[in-house]
Amino acid sequence: MFCVECGREGELIGPLCLECHSRRHVHASIPEFVDVVFCAHCSSLQVDDGWEEVGSVKEAVEQSLMRVVTVPKDVSVEGSQMRLTEKDEKTYEVAVDAVLASHGHEFHRMLTATARIKRGVCKECSKQKGSYFEATLQLRGDARALNRDNEDEMRQRVLDRVSALRADSREVFVSKVERVRGGLDFYFSTAQAARIVARELQDLRCAEYKESTSLWGRRDGRDMYRSTFLVRLPSFGGGDIITIDSKDWYVKSMSKGLVRCIQLSSGEDQQMRLTDLEGCTVSCPSADVKEAVVLLEGDAEIQVLDPVTMSPVDLRKPKGFVRNGDQVRVIKTNLGTYVLSDSW
Repeated sequence: MFCVECGREGELIGPLCLECHSRRHVHASIPEFVDVVFCAHCSSLQVDDGWEEVGSVKEAVEQSLMRVVTVPKDVSVEGSQMRLTEKDEKTYEVAVDAVLASHGHEFHRMLTATARIKRGVCKECSKQKGSYFEATLQLRGDARALNRDNEDEMRQRVLDRVSALRADSREVFVSKVERVRGGLDFYFSTAQAARIVARELQDLRCAEYKESTSLWGRRDGRDMYRSTFLVRLPSFGGGDIITIDSKDWYVKSMSKGLVRCIQLSSGEDQQMRLTDLEGCTVSCPSADVKEAVVLLEGDAEIQVLDPVTMSPVDLRKPKGFVRNGDQVRVIKTNLGTYVLSDSW
C-alpha cells in the first residue's frame, strides 16, 4: 500500500500517508484578535451562553481562545499549551500549541493571536446593582426585637448560605439587607433561594414560618410575582437559659419544632415541643454565661472562683457533669447559680 500523492509506503489514512493527510486535511485557524470580556464587578468571564467564574486572567484567555479555534469536520481539538506575553494590562500576545486528533492520530499546530481584555457587566451584577429582587426574607423576633448579637449571627448565617447557593447558580444573590423595626429584611434575587433559606432557618431555630405572594408587574406578556417569607424566631436560642414553671432549663439544641433542654438543678435531659414552652422567659442569655476558674472538685460538688465577686462558691454538679479544662461555665438566675457541663 502506498500514498497516492507522494508514493510513500506504510500506514495510510484513506489514500494518503500520515504526512500528506496531515498537510491536506488537518488544519486549525484562530482569529487574529480575540476579545476576552470580564464583568467589571465580579470578574466573571463572558461566554457564548452567558457568564462563568474563572480562576485567573490566563485561564480566561485560554478558555476564550479555545472556543474560537476552527478545525475541519473530522478533526477535533484534544488539548493545547499556551504561552502568554503581556504587551500591556489590556493586551496579550498568545502562542498556542494545539493538539489535534484525526483518525486516531495526533497532530500539533502552532497558532498565534492577540487577546484583548475588555470590561462589561454580567446580567446578575446588573440586576444586583439595580437592587433587583424577586423575594423578601423577613427575619423577626418573637414578641421582642432581635438583639444585636442575634441579629449579627442571623445576618451572617443567611449570607453564608447565599454564598453556598451561589456556587451552584450565579443567579442567586442578596441585593440588599435592611435593618427594620423588629429585625432584618433580605432582598433575594430568586424566590426559590429565599424559600430554601427561610425553611432552613425554620428548622434550625424552631421558627414560625409564613409565605405570601403578590403581583408586582408584567414582563414579556407574563404576570410577575414577588414572594415574602416571614421567619419569626422564638425569644430564645441555643445556649440560653429559660425559666418555665419555676425551673431553669439550659437550651441545648433546637430543630424542627423540638427543643432539647436540660433542667439545671437536676441535670434531667428532656425534649419538648416549642408549643410547650410558650410563656417561658429568658433568665440568662447565652452571651451572659461566664467562665469561672475551678478551685476544688468532689463527687457531687465543685468549688469555683466567682467571676464577679472573686469569692469561692460551692456549686452542685448536675447529672452527667463533664469538665474538660481548668475553667467551667457558670450562670446566675433569680432561682440560683449553676455550673454547666462541657458536654452540653
